[in-house]
Amino acid sequence: MTVFDLLGFKRSSKKAQVNQSDSSLKPKETTGKLIEKRKIPASRLRVGMTVVELDRPWTEVPVMFQELKISTQNEIHLLQKYCQHVFIDAESYRTYYKTIAEFDNRKVIYPKLDLRPTQASKTLREELKKVKSTFDRSYSHIYQLMRDVQRDSKIDIEGSKDLVSQTVDSILRNETAMFWLSKIKHQDEYTSEHCVRVGILAIAFGKHLQLPRENLEVLGMCGMLHDVGKMKVPQDILNKPASLSPEEFDEVKKHTILGYDFLKQHGGVDEQICAVARNHHERMNGEGYPRNVESQLLSLYDRMIAIVDSYDAMTSDRCYHKGIPASQALSVLYKEQTNHYDAELVQQFIHMVGIYPVGSLVEMNNGQLALILSVNEEHKLEPVVELLTDPEGIRIQPIASDLSKHPTDSTGNILRIKKALSDSEVDFCYESYIKDVV
Repeated sequence: MTVFDLLGFKRSSKKAQVNQSDSSLKPKETTGKLIEKRKIPASRLRVGMTVVELDRPWTEVPVMFQELKISTQNEIHLLQKYCQHVFIDAESYRTYYKTIAEFDNRKVIYPKLDLRPTQASKTLREELKKVKSTFDRSYSHIYQLMRDVQRDSKIDIEGSKDLVSQTVDSILRNETAMFWLSKIKHQDEYTSEHCVRVGILAIAFGKHLQLPRENLEVLGMCGMLHDVGKMKVPQDILNKPASLSPEEFDEVKKHTILGYDFLKQHGGVDEQICAVARNHHERMNGEGYPRNVESQLLSLYDRMIAIVDSYDAMTSDRCYHKGIPASQALSVLYKEQTNHYDAELVQQFIHMVGIYPVGSLVEMNNGQLALILSVNEEHKLEPVVELLTDPEGIRIQPIASDLSKHPTDSTGNILRIKKALSDSEVDFCYESYIKDVV
């Protein structure tokens, strides 16, 4: 039984392909070879793309050649000044956005971790000691950044970039430690902590997709800054412990535009990151907000943060609801794929998280409480766990155990996971536990 079977999912056997019948893809004969081109708005031009045709004659635009591989932001601004849309080499489009069709041909291969129980436990503790200070500084930094946004003050973007870079370093070594640290949650500091968690999850998601490091750093910045606009929303509405009225919900929706405008006005923030602040609530069927844009206008970063943002929101306690177990959140994402989310990315996210995410709590079939230490790629339903209690619920010295080896308890019964638990289902403090570990 697979993760998908357990959640009641039905998987398609078809490979993701670029739609060759897309009317925006047209062949062009250039220097003896056939070029597949794609029409995009000039606003979506990015460094690295190759422009092969304009919406006007090349002679009306002050460029030297009738084909342009964009290497600077100034070239983008020039084309945007003269053109509403352009045609680009479709291969450069796919390369830039790292589309699903390319996932099987990725070049960046990150090393696998040793999943032996004792080694997994040792590696986790060593990495926790290394990154705890970075994690704490990230929370403090984002908390201060949110206060600065609220006061319409200058924000420390360079500080954000430095912390994201250190987070990428940690996740490339061992994402488990950051996953564990992200389980520390305080309901009264939801927005800032949520932004840090989304940044961490987004980087891990990018690593899972084997994106290059520079993309991981952009993803981390997108995650950490995607909700800054909420600091411009009346806090009594944002923290209301009850259902919002239609008028109040309209006010909350404005955080997307407010965040985009703030990041644009304060400078030093890449356009892709600003765009995610505006687009992370847009949906694939065009029914999102604030602009109801078509899916073709959503970048890979927009699509990834939309998934991660929703997942963290669903699994976290809020002033108006308790978080749900990861398995339920993944079910929601799966059911809403295609309509709300990028279907291929949802399935990739489910593969990354697994039904039992690292750092999540589970109840064993004999009543013991356990934490997920690491996911076994070959046996996703049988991860490496750390047993925290005896069958009566009394705390014990943690014991690491690989469930794929079918270990038994003191009575000879094979240990299996009975069910996943939400963070609020049991009286367990991640913060205290991690302090003991570190």
